[in-house]
Amino acid sequence: MEKAAVKGKEGKGKKKSAAGAKKKGSGKKTSASRRSRSNAMAPVLAFLQNEVVRFVAGVVFAILSIFTFVSLLSYLFTWAEDQSLLSDDNLFSNIVTAENIGGKLGFLSANLLVSKWFGLGAFIIPFFFAGVAVYCFRKGRVRLLRLFALSLMGCIVLSTAFSFIFSFTSAKALFGDGAGGSYGYYINEWLVSMTGAFGAACIIFFFLVLWAILLNTKIVRKITAFFDSLFAKKEEAGAQSPEEEMTDEDGADGDNEEDDDGDDDDDDWDEEDDEENENEEEGGEEEEPAAEAPKQQDGPVFEIIDQPVPEPVRSVAVTAAEQVSQISQAAPVPVGEPSAAVAAGAVAAAVSGNAAEAVSQDIPPLQILNGDPTDYSAVLSDEQWKTRYDPRLSLSTYRMPDLSLLKDYSDQTHEVSREELEKNNRRIVSTLKDYKISISKISARVGPTVTLYEVVPAPGVRVAQIMRLEDDIARSLAARGVRVVTLAGTNAIGIEVANEKPSIVSMKSIMEDPKFNAAKYDLPVVIGRTISNEAMSFDLAKMPHLLVAGATGQGKSVGLNAIITSLLYKKHPSELKFVLVDPKKVELSLYSPLEKHYLAKLPDAEEAIITDTKRVVYTLRSLCKLMDHRYDLLKAASVRNVKEYNEKFLSRRLNPYKGHEYMPYIVVIIDEFADLLMTAGREIEEPIARLAQLARAIGIHLVIATQRPTTNIITGTIKANFPARIAFRVMSSIDSKTILDQTGANQLVGRGDMLISTGSSEPVRVQCAFIDTPEVENIATFISSQAGFGGAYLLPECDMEDSEDGPVKKISGGNRDDLFKEAARLIVREQQGSTSLIQRKMNLGYNRAGRIMDQLEDAGIVGPSEGSKPRQVRITSLESLDELLSTL
Repeated sequence: MEKAAVKGKEGKGKKKSAAGAKKKGSGKKTSASRRSRSNAMAPVLAFLQNEVVRFVAGVVFAILSIFTFVSLLSYLFTWAEDQSLLSDDNLFSNIVTAENIGGKLGFLSANLLVSKWFGLGAFIIPFFFAGVAVYCFRKGRVRLLRLFALSLMGCIVLSTAFSFIFSFTSAKALFGDGAGGSYGYYINEWLVSMTGAFGAACIIFFFLVLWAILLNTKIVRKITAFFDSLFAKKEEAGAQSPEEEMTDEDGADGDNEEDDDGDDDDDDWDEEDDEENENEEEGGEEEEPAAEAPKQQDGPVFEIIDQPVPEPVRSVAVTAAEQVSQISQAAPVPVGEPSAAVAAGAVAAAVSGNAAEAVSQDIPPLQILNGDPTDYSAVLSDEQWKTRYDPRLSLSTYRMPDLSLLKDYSDQTHEVSREELEKNNRRIVSTLKDYKISISKISARVGPTVTLYEVVPAPGVRVAQIMRLEDDIARSLAARGVRVVTLAGTNAIGIEVANEKPSIVSMKSIMEDPKFNAAKYDLPVVIGRTISNEAMSFDLAKMPHLLVAGATGQGKSVGLNAIITSLLYKKHPSELKFVLVDPKKVELSLYSPLEKHYLAKLPDAEEAIITDTKRVVYTLRSLCKLMDHRYDLLKAASVRNVKEYNEKFLSRRLNPYKGHEYMPYIVVIIDEFADLLMTAGREIEEPIARLAQLARAIGIHLVIATQRPTTNIITGTIKANFPARIAFRVMSSIDSKTILDQTGANQLVGRGDMLISTGSSEPVRVQCAFIDTPEVENIATFISSQAGFGGAYLLPECDMEDSEDGPVKKISGGNRDDLFKEAARLIVREQQGSTSLIQRKMNLGYNRAGRIMDQLEDAGIVGPSEGSKPRQVRITSLESLDELLSTL
């Protein structure tokens, strides 16, 4: 019997599993059918979301709202005169006219809405049309489904109420049974027959109050506040017995449980409240809930911390007249340096648009008129010795870009409503309470993209208990981008929650920040706003190098533009130079007009923006050579870094005729670093590592961006020399650990949301400032239209080296490879013009063998290339070859 029972249970289990499989199969079919329906509706939705369609629809509904309201209002006074139109056969004839202001169409529509349908309640319909028009013009201001539901409910409730009221008053003589329309009349008759006149009045009054509450939830707050104050006065008037206190406490607990159960419903209605009601509640009734909080809830105190609003400052641009006045008011100009009159002439030339004349009036920083040029102090008087050298005089007419070139995105700034903050507060408290974690206080800091909830746990609660609940908190909040972090220097735990509507941080707003403008940075950079709404600024010279990584489309290019723009607004062309490497050829090409002001390049380079991989290798080697040269100058000047060296040079304690010079900062920006490593490998990595290790002290700083945060791209050498890192959103926690050595970047929300780590503290969450392509073009056009230097800043020439076979002499100028003669004898002896032959026989790399073959072709020993075939050998004997080599 037991075996039979077991078999029966097994058979039932199989049947249940088969039924479950059938349900899963049907579920897959329904999901597929839903996807097909959504795909079919996609063109319709795209058509309805078109701006032109929305504008036309808004105009139509606005006109319809006005026409309907006027027709309804006129119908109340002219309906008796126009009743004959309903039975007239010549309704559509021009002979018949209507008294209604809306004409015959207005009378017919008003008669349908008032007499046949809702009576006086039909006056809600024009307001519904007006709300639809507002929705079409400004999406988000009105929630269409909620508007329709409340309008329909209002029409029915008011229709019934008017029908009930006018059926028992003397006003029935005016409107008869039509005050509530057909709907109101039949509903009122049914209610009176079922519940009597008193019961019908109670039911109608209840639905009227319910409709008013749904229209504006502020009424509930006022009613609750009234009863709370009433009960508070009674409690103060007399003391209660212990039994009464116990019953009151139980009742309060029950109320709290009911409130917790109803949170979801309240939240749904809170999410549907339009922004106008939110603004009214925040402006007028914000203080009442704050005052009631300690009395209503026994849980943690919730506090919303007001963020500081930065005040705009004066534009950082200095006009030409101001610069002239500054130059003329400076210390006396030494012999040979440009005078105020010359500077004024250069300003006038620049203002008039004659850039060539302005450049021609630039005078070298020092001209020795007499004395020994090697003795710098012998030709300077005491007055001249006290005058500092100003590198900006080389471009005295240059004006910094004005902030008017940047756009203001203040219209796309969304404020987080108090309802959203309180809703998230309740859900966080509820989630922690489910896991028996008690907290004493919660504070909210609202940022442009993320809101930080500072949770102060109760004594005895471990931090790890809350950290482990990160996924559960994210699930309860139904929000993306939720992170649980520790807040250094406080006893609170931070919960970062993404806002429902993120705000755009404009580059203009953070450039106006007073703290950034007052900071004394060597290379000032401002890149965005933190959760505390403060501008995130730093000194690139102290970083000293920066690594930017993140997935495609998450904001790396915008971040690079923000860094470059910050430096362009703060540094003079004589103080800063850029080396821009752009393998994609389209990201940094916008800055090509700045060649004569800010860009640096090799002497033989045609374009300042480097896009060729070979040119990148040569440029990095040239920077290494420049680095060695600068270190020699630092050694000769007995200083440790470029700042001390420039200070000595500006105070005229270094002789320019002994090789000393002013050293501008050089910022090397490399986009798509992973692509360069794929194409060049060690030829790129070795000079990058050398510059990263040594270039900080001599004013060369690297900014490297990549979209592949893998260990073979971001190697240990790169990570060791790039302590400052910016991580945009990545797809996995492994990528986040590769960039920041910890997780977190995989939980960002994208679109400029990033983490900045300086190596000394926890990463800071920042919303990157947005700067669009037209803004960059405006800045480049403004700068390029001014007088500049004669050309780009020239980097030193370097010997082209082969990574496999050692140094090779330059081909230009008649110089040939050291193995040229030996390779020529090999080719003539073998009578085979092949590059692979030189590689095999002479044990050389392909690059060096190819260059030797080109030299043999220039000398006439071999013919031109014929594709995959060997070249033709034009010398047939070694004797003829020796004669030819003797003449070369």
